[in-house]
Amino acid sequence: MTSEYKAFKRDQNLQLAAVVLLVLISVVVLVKVENMLVSFVLAFVINYLFNPIVNRLERKGFDRSLVIAVLFALVGLVMAGVIVLMSPIVSSQFSSIQRDLPKYAEGITSLVAYLEIRANALLSGLYDVSISQQAGDYLQSALGSFLTNVPHFAQKTFTTIILSPFFAFFMLRDGRRISRQLLSLVPNNLFELALSLTHNINEQMGGFIRARMLEALIVGLVVWLGLAFMGFRYATFLAIIAAVTNLIPYVGPIIGAAPAFVIALINQDPTITILLLTIIYVVAQLIDMLFIIPLVVAKIVNLHPVTVVVVIIIGSQVMGVLGMIISIPITSIIKLTVSTVYNHVIGYRVV
Repeated sequence: MTSEYKAFKRDQNLQLAAVVLLVLISVVVLVKVENMLVSFVLAFVINYLFNPIVNRLERKGFDRSLVIAVLFALVGLVMAGVIVLMSPIVSSQFSSIQRDLPKYAEGITSLVAYLEIRANALLSGLYDVSISQQAGDYLQSALGSFLTNVPHFAQKTFTTIILSPFFAFFMLRDGRRISRQLLSLVPNNLFELALSLTHNINEQMGGFIRARMLEALIVGLVVWLGLAFMGFRYATFLAIIAAVTNLIPYVGPIIGAAPAFVIALINQDPTITILLLTIIYVVAQLIDMLFIIPLVVAKIVNLHPVTVVVVIIIGSQVMGVLGMIISIPITSIIKLTVSTVYNHVIGYRVV
């Protein structure tokens, strides 16, 4: 082996190490700057949703940058139309919720106090349940915090909406070139492994994200149709909550359904309302579990239910709701990486 080749390999390894270090530093910065992290996550989602369309049109001879720009413009127009149509409804429902929050907080406190009395009666002095005061204090604190942070949340949301398409545009335009440049830094003996791993991760993440978006859309639509048919208050707002929380496996549907049932209980709606709400949310989940997950999602990510629960808990502790949502794809990437590397090593041993 010549000294020139050794020097080349050393420089290549140093470049690869520098890139890995830069990526790790970028991840740490993104975690610290929450707005940027959310924007990057949404940009990755947009990238994986649009990439198949962009690639197909590019293969037909269209300029990639022009395709992306036109696609973004069309999607922007559609979203603007949806916002114009839906914003009065959503804004009205949100304002109504904000106005009624003190009443709902008081109702929840009364409900907890009633449950406390019932629990103490059932326990017959064996154990004294006393949580109503703490629940009331917590709700008042949470309510005050929510009302105070609404402007800050709106500002963060606006920043995310602006940054996400900006990042996504460059991911779509330059993603393959950056990937090729990174792969060129990989040593020859690991090139095949790196290429296979990159391809597999892209395929799995693209399929997973598109499947989860479809899943959330269908669940949200079913809930909205059911609540709107009932004439239930805040139907649009509650459907959006159901769609977003459905991205969290297992606990998400419960979290998404809870606000509707709490509102019904506090308003002392008739039993038929509770029954109809139960039917709506159960039907939405049955469609999800019997059709969408088996036919679409399960084929893409194969994780044990216990693993899913554990990583969701870890994600919630590290990054809150966002951590719960992205914990599954991150875990599937880790699993895919370990599996690919293991198969590569075993394959070389067999050879």
